[in-house]
Amino acid sequence: MLTKSILKKLSHIFFMAYFVFFCYSAEAFVSEEKVAVSKSLAHYALGQMYDLLGLTNRAVLEYEMAVQLDQESYLPHLRLATSYARLGMLEEAEKELIIVKKNKSEDIQAHYLLALIYSAKKEYDKAAAEYEIILQSFSKADPKNVEIYGYLGQLYYSQRKYDKAIEQFESMLKIEPDNADTMYLLGSLYLDVGQREKAITVLRQSITVDPEHDGSLNSLGYIYAEDGKNLDEAEQLIVRALKLNPNNGAYLDSLGWVYYQKNEYNKALDSLLKANELLEDPVISEHIGDVYLKLSKIEDAIKYWEYSLNLKPDQEKLMEKINNLKNTQASNSLNKD
Repeated sequence: MLTKSILKKLSHIFFMAYFVFFCYSAEAFVSEEKVAVSKSLAHYALGQMYDLLGLTNRAVLEYEMAVQLDQESYLPHLRLATSYARLGMLEEAEKELIIVKKNKSEDIQAHYLLALIYSAKKEYDKAAAEYEIILQSFSKADPKNVEIYGYLGQLYYSQRKYDKAIEQFESMLKIEPDNADTMYLLGSLYLDVGQREKAITVLRQSITVDPEHDGSLNSLGYIYAEDGKNLDEAEQLIVRALKLNPNNGAYLDSLGWVYYQKNEYNKALDSLLKANELLEDPVISEHIGDVYLKLSKIEDAIKYWEYSLNLKPDQEKLMEKINNLKNTQASNSLNKD
């Protein structure tokens, strides 16, 4: 017994075969240009038929004939690109998709396939540019969809286009003014571009909307700790964050840094060593080294600073700290001798 899916495929095939016959038999009655278009459609239809049968190689041959006969129609190029990609012929697929973009720039499928191809080729900037086009198209079609703005904002952030990322998250807040998560993300972005006062304002708003938003509690507390101000409030904020998320290494690091700024070095060391057990991070290691220096444990300070450098080598200021401390040690040793 023939299943419904097989019968459906067969009906497609019979229709396409008839269509191909019709296109070629019409040659005597229409202009040369229209003949070429008709033949292109015939090969395109045959390509679809072979696609339905899972015969990708045969489909490619038909789509190639279709695009030779009619360069302007974007669908044969798109189908050909898809088939090339399926066969792993990424360069050929890319060329066809670029033609699709020229002929029909608004076709989202072409941009999506290009993004996948560029990602596979590790050309991430090109892939990001295609995703940007897709997301912008979606945001125009659905201007109140905050998720799309969020994706676009994250994409801009990954490209270090911070101003554009901020613009997206600000747009999200206009749509959902009481979204604590968006406020937290926006506050983090303001920090990245050095707008600390804006960051403090929006993080405070986030905590007002959601007093148990641990990310905002920690971030605001850490800003105060870095600036060496409002340290009692900073401690309270971070302790609240840790009650909500007790095994978060980043939060323990923040609390340790508050204690450091309050000159409570033993408490700072205890918190930072716990953070280090939970999270391997160059900032935590550097903070531990800073505390050991205050406790006059020079070798331990250098050990943790160097470990921080192993995790993140391009830290010029930290390298200066290590070299200065080693030079001071060497100088003191010579003076003793």
